[in-house]
Amino acid sequence: MRAITRITVGLVMTTGLGFAGASVAGADRGDGQLACNSGEICFAQNSGGGGGQRHFFYGSTNHANEGNFSNGVVFYHNASSIKNRDTESPVCVTESGDWVNDSWQFPERSSSWSNFAEDLNDENASHKRGRC
Repeated sequence: MRAITRITVGLVMTTGLGFAGASVAGADRGDGQLACNSGEICFAQNSGGGGGQRHFFYGSTNHANEGNFSNGVVFYHNASSIKNRDTESPVCVTESGDWVNDSWQFPERSSSWSNFAEDLNDENASHKRGRC
């Protein structure tokens, strides 16, 4: 009887982990992991990398500001920080909150989170690999 109980609990826990991982993978166009790994361009909902995250792999052709952070919050116009782990290229992020639509460039190979300036905070309209 104990063996059946252990197997059942193990299956329930494994199934639960599978569902928990699905939301992370859905918000990640990078390597599917929650950590911001080498080769990824990572955005966070809050400053300092806090809140939900959204990752893009530098080799990906889809860098649209669509979809959600890992916690389900809409990505478009809700990012507050970036970590550019792209090994080859800076990233240009453009805001669209006012009539100016300024752009900021973030260098490649970053090891820490960069908080967005006040104009860009929660106004991320687009980003692209390369210089601004």
